[in-house]
Amino acid sequence: MPVLSCGGMRYQFKWQDTALADIPPDNQANLEATIHRALELGINHIETARGYGTSEMQLGRLLPKLPRSK
Repeated sequence: MPVLSCGGMRYQFKWQDTALADIPPDNQANLEATIHRALELGINHIETARGYGTSEMQLGRLLPKLPRSK
């Protein structure tokens, strides 16, 4: 386990289940910018949980676009 991790508890759109189509583009862009910056800084562990609302769904949109090697 890395010493530093990017936690997904606070960058989600809502705590409740929400359809992906209802997530505002600016919120998704903020989440993606956060993850890209974390990777630039050397973070290689992104933490999320089912209880974090839309965090997992939003990360699911981004992760396939990232290079696996990172």
